[in-house]
Amino acid sequence: MKKPIFFLSVLLVIASLGCSKSEDADVNNPNLPGPDAGIPDDPERVDYVLSTSNGSGVTGLASFIPNDDGSTTIYIDLENASQGIHPATVNFGTLESGGAIAITLNECECEISETVVTQLDNGTPVTFVELMTFDGHLNIYESPTDGTTIAQTNIGANSF
Repeated sequence: MKKPIFFLSVLLVIASLGCSKSEDADVNNPNLPGPDAGIPDDPERVDYVLSTSNGSGVTGLASFIPNDDGSTTIYIDLENASQGIHPATVNFGTLESGGAIAITLNECECEISETVVTQLDNGTPVTFVELMTFDGHLNIYESPTDGTTIAQTNIGANSF
């Protein structure tokens, strides 16, 4: 229970400091300063590299972090995105085949998003282990009114 409160506290501190991001932040080294310092150095964490889509130039990293209560924190850190709001979803299927939305994530605000996941949008429970074998992909969109995909990656079973 402490991890979700900790992550929420870190997210609130980041949001209160504005949308500035340290160019030197390193998501794989939580000891460096920057908004990514809240990600624990957990060997069970799985990182997916977000690739640019539709010529947007936006890239980033999506980290799936197991929590003690069985939930999963999905932490997204975008690079080269506008400072606007960017919706994010986990979809069924591969990038190539596409698929319906499985999980609606919190929007990326100031290039950062953090969502604690316990179930799919349809109410089906999902654990960290199940997400590691999930037949899906992750999409980041231009804005709430523009559904153009700007970054994406295969996840789970599709990432191999």
